[in-house]
Amino acid sequence: MTAEPILETRGLAIGYRHHRRPVCVVAEGIDVALPAGQFVCLLGPNGAGKSTLIRTVAGMQAPIEGTIFIAGKPLHDLSARALAQRMSLVLTQRVAVGMMPVLSFVALGRHPYTNWTGRLQREDEEAVCRAITDVGIESLAGRPVCELSDGERQKVKIARALAQEPQVMILDEATAFLDLPRRVELMSLLKRLAHESGRAVLLSTHDLDLALRSADRLWLLPPGGPLREGVPEDLVLDDAFSATFSDGAIAFDKESGAFVVVGREKGTVSLHGGGTPAMWTYRALERAGYRVLPEGAVGVSVQVILENERPVWIVGDAEECCCASIEEMLGALNERLHKEQKEAFRG
Repeated sequence: MTAEPILETRGLAIGYRHHRRPVCVVAEGIDVALPAGQFVCLLGPNGAGKSTLIRTVAGMQAPIEGTIFIAGKPLHDLSARALAQRMSLVLTQRVAVGMMPVLSFVALGRHPYTNWTGRLQREDEEAVCRAITDVGIESLAGRPVCELSDGERQKVKIARALAQEPQVMILDEATAFLDLPRRVELMSLLKRLAHESGRAVLLSTHDLDLALRSADRLWLLPPGGPLREGVPEDLVLDDAFSATFSDGAIAFDKESGAFVVVGREKGTVSLHGGGTPAMWTYRALERAGYRVLPEGAVGVSVQVILENERPVWIVGDAEECCCASIEEMLGALNERLHKEQKEAFRG
């Protein structure tokens, strides 16, 4: 059963209106829904219009055509205050707040609920504390925002967005400029917040691998559209990733879930074995330019076995070569490939 959508678009066209110039349409025919309690990632190549779509559904930019609904109400019918009570937005730009403490910065999220004095009531203070706890930044509450790391600053911005108590949270490139562990942590946090709070969370990102592993649903936006959406695995099997990101030189490999350089394969390898050593062997072979095939397929055989609880690599069938490391195994493969090419040239 599909959850009730909090954000929905119908016949949406996004782009730009220029004075005395034709309208520039980036993508059109966008009919998507953002369900409650789900974490959705928006993916697409540079220039496809991801940021334009984010700004449009967030009400920062008018659509060329179509309507955006928030909890069943047209977005353009909502006042700025009413919209801020339903939707929060986290952007990549740094906010210049000087020495403002984290607690005060998060409290800014209560602006849609306070009067002209900005004085916090008890329920506002409770919402701020709840947001800080949900994001896990209690230890940062008294520190100045300007002294935080990029990862800490992103958590603080998310806490401020949570303090708004929105129905939908929209984040544009929130994982940009973060190292891999912090990106993984942030993705996990956003997914948990969506599932536990029942909010809809939409993240625009370039982290394709993390999105595949974390998102409940994906929105794929190729240059010129149309936007496709669905469960990550369905989109992979339907070749939607290949259609969205393929540019002739790079292709998406469904078997490995990674991008490969077209026409740069050294050869094919039939990999035998299982477990962690075999998984890292697969990745090393792929990185070195070999296409890895399952057991029994045509190609040079590489077996991964355990001897005295340590992995050993056996390359070849008739002329076996036993290797004690992945580096040695790759060297043996390259030497074998060079020998075959030399013999083929002589023939």
